[in-house]
Amino acid sequence: MRLHDSTLMTGLLDGELNGWRRWYVRRHASKCPVCALEYRQQQHARRLLAANPPNISMSGSDDFFWSQIKNEIQSRPASAVDVPTPSLSFGDWLRQRELALATVAATIVALLAITWLVSQRRAHPQFAHAQVEHVQTAIPNTVATPFRSDDDVTVIWVSGLPWTPDMTEMQTLFAQPTI
Repeated sequence: MRLHDSTLMTGLLDGELNGWRRWYVRRHASKCPVCALEYRQQQHARRLLAANPPNISMSGSDDFFWSQIKNEIQSRPASAVDVPTPSLSFGDWLRQRELALATVAATIVALLAITWLVSQRRAHPQFAHAQVEHVQTAIPNTVATPFRSDDDVTVIWVSGLPWTPDMTEMQTLFAQPTI
């Protein structure tokens, strides 16, 4: 537990925590002096309340009591009720949205990393130090341009070739007659 939470101690005493969460809160309370004190104080208060139950005596029956309350409510004029709206501190707001903020932060980091990688690739293209030379080919009206980079990668670009759907047509198109 990151914070000393008295509601978790209350949940532990009420038996509302199950499984690993109950085990975790018990373990934390056994090691944390602040939470151990909170647990003991709540236990003591519960023992005092159990030993001294309230002694309420009503004059009349339950139906008579509830009819008096109903009459009192109906006799008052209708008026607007001001309901207080709680305001969270910035720290409370952040604690309520930890998972969402972590997801947003991870997404921003990922986008920044991708942007940096793309800018690095643009700043240092793969063939920045390529040697370019034009070579005549055996095929008429075509030029082959090999690009050799420092990374031992060679790309050959042939310009001037007619378009053919497959290589067999290319072979028949430029077949040399044998003598």
